[in-house]
Amino acid sequence: MKKPIQISIPTPCHENWANMTPANKGRFCSSCQKTVRDFTSSSDREIVEAIKNDGYACGRFRASQLGRDLVVPKEKSKFWMAASAVAITLLTVGVNEVSAQTPIKTEQHETKTGDIDTNVLPEGVKIITGTVFDQQGLPLPGANIKVKGSIAPGVQTDFDGNFVIQASPREKLEVTFVGMKTQVVTVGFSATVPDVIMYDDPYIFMGEIIVEYKKLRISVASQYMFDY
Repeated sequence: MKKPIQISIPTPCHENWANMTPANKGRFCSSCQKTVRDFTSSSDREIVEAIKNDGYACGRFRASQLGRDLVVPKEKSKFWMAASAVAITLLTVGVNEVSAQTPIKTEQHETKTGDIDTNVLPEGVKIITGTVFDQQGLPLPGANIKVKGSIAPGVQTDFDGNFVIQASPREKLEVTFVGMKTQVVTVGFSATVPDVIMYDDPYIFMGEIIVEYKKLRISVASQYMFDY
């Protein structure tokens, strides 16, 4: 398992980005004589690849890109994709053959509300879904969502910024993320809440990049020796 990667800028640069000379994928800072790459529109995968391949020392980031594990989904191999395509094709052909040989039933079946188990959730509580975006309109993974004032544990958004949480109408959902302003959204009677837009505070960080490869921690019982 690959170790999670985090990036940070301990000492932000206060040079004016607009006054820098345009350069390949960024701008050239005459003060530090370095090219500062603009990562504000880059995905986590692009950031990791740029750091590993090009070794960039300076960058310009959104606050939401710093101080968290970079999420890089595994790419599916070409062999797996080809095998999946063949399997789907064979399955489709088989279904079509069976459908052609099976008489079409004109009977209609109605889905009854009683078929759904409504006893799983407490009374008045329902499943609420939503999506969290950053100020650039990009999905924000790793944002924390919890019912405001509740002691129940919260949830986190997935790679696409989606979340699922249990809540009741009129309760408030508190959305937080490191380096961003907290947002609060009220749950209505719908199963979804409006898209949540998170705003960086401050918005942009620029300077020398510090890359941290987080260690996978394993709890080990410590042994102590006592003298009696």
